[in-house]
Order: sequence, then structure tokens, then C-alpha cells
Amino acid sequence: MSVALIAGDDDLLLLRATEQQLAKLSNAYPDMEWQQYDVSEIELLPEMRTASLFATRTGIVLRGVESVTATLKTALEEYVSNPSPDTDLVLVARGLGKIPKLSKLVSDIGERIDVKLPSQWDDRGWDQLVTDEFRRHGRSCDVSAIAAIRDYAGLSATQVASQVRTVIASTTATQVTREHVTDVLTVLREGSAFAVADAYVGRNPGEAIVAVRAAMRAGIAPLAIVGALVWRTRQLLLARGGASASDAGVRSENQWRTAKKDAARFTSGELAWCHDRLAQLDTDLKSVDASDAVVLELGVLEIATSRHVSAPFNPLATTQSR
Repeated sequence: MSVALIAGDDDLLLLRATEQQLAKLSNAYPDMEWQQYDVSEIELLPEMRTASLFATRTGIVLRGVESVTATLKTALEEYVSNPSPDTDLVLVARGLGKIPKLSKLVSDIGERIDVKLPSQWDDRGWDQLVTDEFRRHGRSCDVSAIAAIRDYAGLSATQVASQVRTVIASTTATQVTREHVTDVLTVLREGSAFAVADAYVGRNPGEAIVAVRAAMRAGIAPLAIVGALVWRTRQLLLARGGASASDAGVRSENQWRTAKKDAARFTSGELAWCHDRLAQLDTDLKSVDASDAVVLELGVLEIATSRHVSAPFNPLATTQSR
């Protein structure tokens, strides 16, 4: 018997943690029969107390538990208080705010697994995330490949996974290097989140809006675009502040020299203002009842337009005094 609750705020990391939990239980019980449900699709709990006719264990996965109805929540709390010895239950939740009692019950008798993205300053955590994605596909990567993937993916676990998947599908190399990454991904940069970042850093609002629309047409998630912009802004802030390339997690001195030149395009205090505006944009995309495209375009237009931070925003101005 086991009950596990996997909780976090990133869909990819929740998926990976769930895969690992299921693999662990399946290794322990090779005859395990898995049933997977989303709580939005069921009204009652699946049967978890009737032993299989063939004496095999049953594994139940319930996703979306953060949105469970009151009736299902009560049923889950009752079950977790007295779980069946013949069933393994894995609960997956995007946040615990609505299920505190259930979370505590699982912690008392089972296993709580909390997953979260590395912070934007946690280079070691992001490097490990890239390494783990290559390892999932049976490949290894050197430090130059990790840096290249992060350059393209920014602060998005989903983009990391996507870029790694694209690279390994295009090369048979056992150990992937920067050359393998750039050979594959450079041609895909147009229509990507980092095309938006390039236009933003170039202080070209028109190109930035065109790049935003191209990225959206290519299926890039708005939050992934914001992640790329935050990643680039963070690099420029470190460059402006006199940090070394290694302190910023940049493996190429040439790239670091470019970052310093890019940082010089921003007026005094403008980079910090852009960082704050991106934080607000992230919040707006998650909470404002408006089109993601409109919210994103307005935010990108603001940060890509060169300005003194104390001056009113004028998107129609072709030039602004420095």
C-alpha cells in the first residue's frame, strides 16, 4: 500500500515526477495495473478496495487534484485515512491551496513530493534540468551544450524539454555539444521566443511585435516568451553590474562581450524597470481577463521602446531623448 501526493506549479516537472513515481512502483510490482484519471472527468472515486481477480496490484493516478469537487475531496480524505493494502494511489496537484487537509493526511501516512522550477538565479538547478532531459533520451551532454540549450530555452522547463527533444532527433551523437545544438536550433530561431528577445535588446519595438506574432503562430506559449525575455534581462543586469561571465553562467567570453554591448543600449535604471515590468507581465498573463496576445504585445511594446524610466510611455515616438 502506498499513497503519494505530487505537487508543484510547473506542468512538465509534475509530469516528470509522476513518471518517476510510476516507474518506481512498476519496478517494485511488475504486474501493476495502472488506471489514470483527471478529476474533472469523474464524479466518484474509482474502486480502490476490491482486489484484482488475477491477484495483481492496482495503481490509480488522479490528476488535477487541486480542482477536486467537495464530494470527491471528502471521499479522498476518507480513503487516505484508511487506504487499501492492495492499491497504490498517486495524486497529482498543481498547487495545494484548496486541499490542505488532504495534503496533511498524505504527509502523515504516505509520501509528499514537491516539485518546483529552479529560481531564475539558480544556474546549477537549470543546468541539472537540461542534463536530466538529455539523460531521459539516453544521451549525455557537455557543459557547452547545456549553455546552448539554456540560451535558446530561457526560463521555461517546457522549452528546455522541447529544445532537447529537437536536438536529439537531429543527431546521433552519444554526447551532445554546443555545435550539435546550434546546428539544429539556429535555423529554428526565427519564430521563437528568442527572436522576440533579440528585437527587445535591439530596442526595436516594431520588430519585437512582429517576432511576438511569429512566435505565437509557431505555438510558443506566452509565458515561455516572457521567460526568454526575463533570461536575457537577467544577463544584461549582470553585465551592467560588472559580473563575470562565469558568475552569469555564460561559457563564452564573446557572448559576454556582446551582452555588455547590449546592456549599454539601455538608459540608467531602464533594465531594472524592464525586469519589474516583465514580472508584472507574467502576473497579468496568469490573471488578467484579456487576450494573451494583447497583454503580451502591450508588455513587449513597452519594454522594447527605449525611454527614460521617469518619462511617460509614448509608443508613437520614433526617437526618444537619451
